[in-house]
Amino acid sequence: MPEVYLKIRTLIQDTDSYTSDYVRVIESDSMLASRVMRIANSDFFGFSRKVENLTQALNLIGVMQLHDLLLCSLCMRTFTSVPSEVLNLKAFWLYSTQCGIASRVIAQYSFSPIINHFFTLGLVHEIGHAAIYSQAPELAIQALEDSQMQNRSIQNIEREYLGFDYCQLSQSLLKLWKLPELYQQVASFHLQPKLADSQFSHEVQIINLAHAICQNPVAGLQHELIAFLRENEPLLKHLPANIDEIIIDEINTHANSVLDMLWPVDSQLLPSSIEVLREN
Repeated sequence: MPEVYLKIRTLIQDTDSYTSDYVRVIESDSMLASRVMRIANSDFFGFSRKVENLTQALNLIGVMQLHDLLLCSLCMRTFTSVPSEVLNLKAFWLYSTQCGIASRVIAQYSFSPIINHFFTLGLVHEIGHAAIYSQAPELAIQALEDSQMQNRSIQNIEREYLGFDYCQLSQSLLKLWKLPELYQQVASFHLQPKLADSQFSHEVQIINLAHAICQNPVAGLQHELIAFLRENEPLLKHLPANIDEIIIDEINTHANSVLDMLWPVDSQLLPSSIEVLREN
C-alpha cells in the first residue's frame, strides 16, 4: 500500500494524534487531498453539510470512516501497474464499486449502524483477483477462459492452477495489510457465509448477497436467496423483497460518479454500469 496509507494507519494507532496530524499527511498527497474533499461533499456518502477545507472534512468524516474510504481509493492505486491488455482496470474497479454500493444499500435496509463501512467491505472483497492478474496474468487469463469453457467455478480452476483461489489470496492480502479480522472473514467466506465465524456472519451474509446480485444483475434472479435471508436471518428480515431492483437502480445512478471520486480518471468513458456487471 502507498506510504500515505501507512502513515494514516500509524496515526490511528496513536491515541495522542490530532486532526491537524491527519491534515498534514493528506496534504502531502494532492490527489488524495482532492478525493477527501470530494468525498466529504458527496451526497452519496451522506454527510450532512458541505465543507471548505481538509480540517472540516476530517472532522465531518471521522477517523475510521476516513480510513475505510482511503483504503478504497488507495487499493486502486496499488494495482495500477496491471497491463490493460491483461485486465481492464476501469471495468474491474467499476465492478468493485458496484459491489460496494450494493453492500451499502443492503446494510441500509437491514438498519446496520455504519453503512459506509459496508461500502468498503464490498469494494475490497475481491481484491485477490487484482493481485492474481498483477502477478500471474497468463495463468489468470487461462483460468478464466477454462472456467467459462468448462462451466466450472473460477475458484476450483484457480486452486488447480495456482494452489489457491482468489478468496484465499484476498484474505492473505488483507491480513498482510493488517486489516481487522472482519475484512478477512468477508474475503474468505463471501461465497460460503455459513463457514464464517458467528460474530461476523451478518456482514458476510450482506456481502454474499451483494456479490450474487452484482454477478447476475437481472431483477428477480436472486429471488430465492433474498427470500431465504428474509426468512432465516433475523438481521435481514426487513429487506424489501425487491432489494435487487433497488440495488440495480442505485448502481446505475451512482456507480460512475462514486468511482470518479475514488479514482479520478475519465470515468465518463466507462461503459454503462449494467454492461460492466454483465461482462464480469
